[in-house]
Amino acid sequence: MHDMNLRHFRSFYEVARAGSFTAGARTLLVSQSALSVQVRSLEEHLGVTLLDRSKGGVTLSDAGRVAFQYAERVFGEIENMVVKLRESEQRVGGNVSVATVNSIGIYVLPRILSAFREHYPEVRIRIDFHEGEGVIERLVAGRSDFAIVPWSRRYNNLDGIRLAQIKMFLVVAPGHPLAAEGRVSPHELERHAFVGYQDGMHTRSMIDAYFRRLGVSIGYGIESANAATIKHMVMAGMGPGVLPEFAVAGELRRGLLIRIEAPLPLMAQEMMLYYQRTRSFAHTRREFIEYLRSWFDPKSRIRTRARQAEPRGGPEA
Repeated sequence: MHDMNLRHFRSFYEVARAGSFTAGARTLLVSQSALSVQVRSLEEHLGVTLLDRSKGGVTLSDAGRVAFQYAERVFGEIENMVVKLRESEQRVGGNVSVATVNSIGIYVLPRILSAFREHYPEVRIRIDFHEGEGVIERLVAGRSDFAIVPWSRRYNNLDGIRLAQIKMFLVVAPGHPLAAEGRVSPHELERHAFVGYQDGMHTRSMIDAYFRRLGVSIGYGIESANAATIKHMVMAGMGPGVLPEFAVAGELRRGLLIRIEAPLPLMAQEMMLYYQRTRSFAHTRREFIEYLRSWFDPKSRIRTRARQAEPRGGPEA
């Protein structure tokens, strides 16, 4: 393949189109002498004469006519590419991949993604379920665009956006002994084997640390990595469990689960959206971020648009 200088090829093309070096130089905003050097360099590189020069201007040689036909195609396609790229920057379409844990993927994302797809039907979304740090590992490896997790931590080379606070509820089945007691003391919970998350998971660590701060030591009879499994085990009367509000809200309304009121401070997690700090996002992915932010905080989109509309020299974002 010839290592041809595209700038020199463009110089030839503009001179041939204009019919003179003078007019070509005005088009390209270069000096006539510089333009002449560039075209001459191209001819030497190709080993042919492209332009027949005369005092009245230039005409194409036989080789020049062939080169000019290809130049029209090349620079026409480049113009088409520029147009398409600009259109794609404004168009919301293509692929978005999200790594998350099963509780968020099952109970939170369906409504959000359904609404997002109604707005942007050309976007294809892929959801990857993983446990714990496997979600972050997938993001760091570049196999997902975003990670949505129920914890807040600092990660090298990742930026995070807080989406929402997740309230955690202590729940039991209606027939469980704790259900009849109404309000219980923390130490009463020690007499019951819990249904909970597997040891080592972020949510399990948060729950255990929470009870340790209260001086309470709870035990587990059943452990699972799946929030839906834990919920159904609790509903079957196999023990109390601590689950996110979004996972049990429907069952609480229908009386299938009972929330235990204990004199405890609020237990909550942070739902975070993470993405690679150094990655340059296309318009679709930027819009996805803003859509998630506006879903949990409708005012955020108004603030973002206000910042974008501010003239230079206005308040910092």
